[in-house]
Amino acid sequence: MRAHGQDVRGAGPPAQGRGARMQRHLCPAGSAGRRRMSHEAVTANPLDAVSVVLPQGTSLAELFARTPAPPFAPDALSFMESFSRRLLRDPAVRQYPELVALGFWARAASIKRLNTRFAEAYPEAVRLARGLAFHVAPSNVDTIFVYSLLLSLLAGNVNVIRVSSRGGDQADALMRVLSGALEETEDSVRARIAIIRYAHDRTVTDALCARCHIRVVWGGDATVSTIRQSPLAPAGTELVFPNKYSVSVFDAAAWLAADDKAAVAKDFVNDSLWFGQAACSSPRAVIWRGDEEATNAASASFWAEVRGAALAANFPLEGADAVAKLLAEQTAAIEVGAEVVGGSADNHVRVIRPPLSRLGGAPLASAGFFEDYRIGGLADLLPHIAENWQTVTSFGIAREDWAGFLGQHQPRGIARIVKPGHALNFDSLWDGVDLLAQMTRLVVIE
Repeated sequence: MRAHGQDVRGAGPPAQGRGARMQRHLCPAGSAGRRRMSHEAVTANPLDAVSVVLPQGTSLAELFARTPAPPFAPDALSFMESFSRRLLRDPAVRQYPELVALGFWARAASIKRLNTRFAEAYPEAVRLARGLAFHVAPSNVDTIFVYSLLLSLLAGNVNVIRVSSRGGDQADALMRVLSGALEETEDSVRARIAIIRYAHDRTVTDALCARCHIRVVWGGDATVSTIRQSPLAPAGTELVFPNKYSVSVFDAAAWLAADDKAAVAKDFVNDSLWFGQAACSSPRAVIWRGDEEATNAASASFWAEVRGAALAANFPLEGADAVAKLLAEQTAAIEVGAEVVGGSADNHVRVIRPPLSRLGGAPLASAGFFEDYRIGGLADLLPHIAENWQTVTSFGIAREDWAGFLGQHQPRGIARIVKPGHALNFDSLWDGVDLLAQMTRLVVIE
């Protein structure tokens, strides 16, 4: 899921040359202490500024010296089962569907399927963990850091996960459940995990990146660019998740003929509004395939259903978001001639219909702001698909149609095509990458 991120800025290295200039002069009496303090400040370990949130009492020095585990180690599987059970049984978690989804994803049956797919991929090779993994989590999607951690733990890696200092009730519930699972798990698992916080400090990031064998950066273009200023070790590798753009593509005739419109609209609302439309896989636009008459009728029917579903869901809407949506639709009407399709009475949903040339452009607003387009066929998408296109939520379009389009045109973008209601479903195949494969390495024995 995209994750727009915190910009991880920090102070640069200490000024160069000052120590050499000091050494050219004799120190007056009483200055030896000041010189010693200056030397200590220059040579201080930047990781002393790191606060370990979980597990409490963890030593980073001991963590860095830890030997990785085999992929899908029994202690990791036991921890995952405990975490899933705690998450699904916690009464406070039930009000957060995304946490419930995380709990189901971490169940033993789900992890068994991952293990089977993992084992079948390279039967001729031995799979080993990469070593130390440094994860940079986003600030606006609380569950991402846990998915990243759990997959890397399954891969056998030792993990340092930087989490945002921002939080809320959902983040607190997640950390509480995670803390409980860590308390009851084996020491060997706790020794492979450090969830940390630190102020935006380049020197700390430099130190962590220099030690890690793989870094995993979630959080958008700005975060990826900033973290990449910190060099990896020569053999280090990385997984990065910059800004993404996602859409829905519906066949107009299929929508008009559907007898489950309310259910599909509810799924669409969940895909869009659970994270305030900030998730990388949440649709920003709805694209209708069909002739003008059918697409106009389908669009009118669909948005009426969506407005009803959004009102029923009653997702929170900040006043600033409501104002931003109104300003965005007025700006689009003036600047690109967008038609204002309208919105719900409480402003949860606002819809504009711009020229097709705007498709794929930077989002004008979030939290329930959509663009509505018409195409005659899937080939009409090709000029607009960019490398940042991630998830397509598809309704009424056959798998064979999509496979034919992708195979013939080879677009640079699109990593997932899913049904409504599945846009936020996380999988180890994400953004076109097999995360478990990338978090491990292969040893070939002839």
